[in-house]
Amino acid sequence: MLKATLIAAFIAVTALSPAYAAQDLCNDAHMKQMDDMIAKMTDATKKKEATTALDMSKAAMKKGDTAGCMKHMDEAHKAMGL
Repeated sequence: MLKATLIAAFIAVTALSPAYAAQDLCNDAHMKQMDDMIAKMTDATKKKEATTALDMSKAAMKKGDTAGCMKHMDEAHKAMGL
């Protein structure tokens, strides 16, 4: 019985982890970190792409749209080569 409880707890934590990770990236501190990283980029095309995606991510965050925020955050990360 203890083994089943531990397995169930592990599965629950694993299932909820992506939701918490998404919220961790959609906050003001991470947005500032992204702004700083984008400012250091040298490829103008990729920099513009990352800036556009980050701006859309910020707009989604302000609306409370975590899924939209993460979608655009992923696009920004890809443009940055992360």
